[in-house]
Parts: sequence; structure tokens; C-alpha cells
Amino acid sequence: MKKTFTILSTLSILLLLWGCPDGLRKYNYNNATFPLHPENLKDVNSEFDDYNSALPETHYGKQLVFSSNRRTSGENFDIIGDRLHAIWFWDDGKLVVDNSFWQNTTVVDDMLRKVESNGNQFAPYFISFDSLIDEEMYRVHLLTYSTNAFSNCFRSEFLFDLTDGNSENGEISNTFEIKSLGNCSQQQYVSFYGPLVENLDIWELNPNYFTQMYFDEATVGNSDIYKTDIPDSLNFLQFLMADTVFEKETVTSLNSDYNDRCPFVNGNYMVFSSDRPGGYGGYDLYFSLFENGEWTDPINFGEEINSAYDEFRPIVAQVCEFQNDLMIFSSNRPGGLGGFDLYYVGIDKLHPQQLPD
Repeated sequence: MKKTFTILSTLSILLLLWGCPDGLRKYNYNNATFPLHPENLKDVNSEFDDYNSALPETHYGKQLVFSSNRRTSGENFDIIGDRLHAIWFWDDGKLVVDNSFWQNTTVVDDMLRKVESNGNQFAPYFISFDSLIDEEMYRVHLLTYSTNAFSNCFRSEFLFDLTDGNSENGEISNTFEIKSLGNCSQQQYVSFYGPLVENLDIWELNPNYFTQMYFDEATVGNSDIYKTDIPDSLNFLQFLMADTVFEKETVTSLNSDYNDRCPFVNGNYMVFSSDRPGGYGGYDLYFSLFENGEWTDPINFGEEINSAYDEFRPIVAQVCEFQNDLMIFSSNRPGGLGGFDLYYVGIDKLHPQQLPD
């Protein structure tokens, strides 16, 4: 079932980040919006590098997962977790985004403790969904990431938690290599697309509707965005566990002669990073839409979001009852806490919807 969170107080009505109240009273500031200029997630960031984020959905809302080298004082990167909490105050139009949380859950932290800590871990991707396993329904939390713990190059791995309807926390699997990507082929940042998957940010997500896996691969001289078709004969977990190396192909409409990296798909909307000419400096953020069976030519997010420095690893979330949707990315622009920091910003609706006046 889809959870709904509405907090009432004597002073204000608050809209939680992924809350969708059934009805809204008339207030002075009903049009909840994320800022159009990037804001630093200062309560999450450190003086070291913090980037490569993902947004797990748990029973109690959203959490934040990202790579950081804070634990090693600037050396190796680990995948760590924090809270992400956003509140819109309907009475005065104030938005607060921080790492407070209305109720705690341990499943994400428990999963992260099983991630390999040697070497560097990047590119987390996290989804949650229901799955029928051995005639019993489970809630599955699944994390993919890349690691160079075993060699000089990166390989992609995943693990998952299975929770039945009678438990708060379930059984966490061992880590598995995504063997379909090949042996040590420098492929990272997996993400998934399917024409029937309009929104990653819903409780009812069905990953068996995914038809393609996207990722970036470092070839001689640069990185490109690739895709692999998911065979109809395999469900999502079977595909991830398969020993077969499936055919891959470059996505020519997205790639350039430069580095095109970090594809992230939500519905028919893809965001990624590129250092191609025509940007504002370093890596910029771009988006593309899946239309008529292919990805449209990438569009730069513009100077309101990009800077003369590096903007890297964007992810996007569809947020009901807000006038715009949310993008989180990392940047080493001046004014942060140090190195790469995580930032958030509002973007146009991925799927326009009817919002209250």
C-alpha cells in the first residue's frame, strides 16, 4: 500500500517530501515549490567529498545514500547513509530541507554495513518493490553499486533485503556481481527504463516492467552511455543474477566525442553528466526524454543549475503535490563545505499533473 503522511500542528500544516494528502485546505502558500537555484545540503555534507547519491524509499519515507571519503579523511570512498526530510509550511511558504526524520528505520543502514569496505564504492542505485517469492509476498529493498575492491577496475554488484509482512527488518542477502556486464569492464552507474514504469518514487513500483538497463562504460579516451535489453524470459532479479553477458550498444543520441556519464532514468526522463563542448565548464548536467522509441537530443540544464565547475551524478525524484520535481546532484563549486558537496534544486515536472490552485 502507498503510505500517506500529513502532520498537523496548531501553527502550520506541513507537507512531507513524499507525502500526498488526500485533500488540502486553502492556505496562503498552497503552491509548494523546490528552489530554482541549487541549494547546498549542508546538514548532510562534510569537509570531504560527498557525491553519487540515491534515494531509498522505506516504510517511513525517503533516506539518502551516497559515496563519501569522510571516513578515511579524504582517501577511499564508502557508501554511507543519512536522512532526507523536506517540509513545506503552507501558512508562510517556507521550505525546509534537512536530515531530520520523523521516524527511524534501520534496513538501509543494515544493508550498507554489508557493502564491501575495501577500495572505493561509487554509483549507488536503490529501489524498493513487492515481490512474490516461494508463494509469499516480500518487500524487497535492492541496492546496486560499483566497487574496485577486487582489482584496478570497477565492477557492479548488488544486494537486497527481503522483508515479509510480519517483520520490520528482513533478511539481507550476500553481495552479487552483475555478471551480465562482463568481467572488469569499467561499467558503472546502472539505471533502468521500461515504457510501463512512469515513476520510480511510488510504493507500487514493479521492476519486472523494466526492459532496458543503462550504464556508462569507460572506453579508450572517454566514457559513453550504453544500454542492454532485458530478455522477456527473465524477471528483474533473474536478469541481475544471470551469468550471461548480454549484448550492449551505445546510445548514439546521448553520446558525444567527450565523456558522457552517470545516466539516471525516472519514467521517460533521463539525466546525466557530460563534459562536452557548449556547457558552462567542467561537467554539466543534461536531460533527455524517451519519445517515439528513442532518447531525444540532450538539453543542458542551463546556467541556473550548472556552473563553471563540475556538476556530477544527478538523480531526479517525482514529488506529488509540489509544483516542480526534485533533482539532487554533486558539485565542487565554491561555497560548499569542501570538495564535492550534494545540492538539491527544483526542475520542471517529469510528468505534469493537476495540482491544487
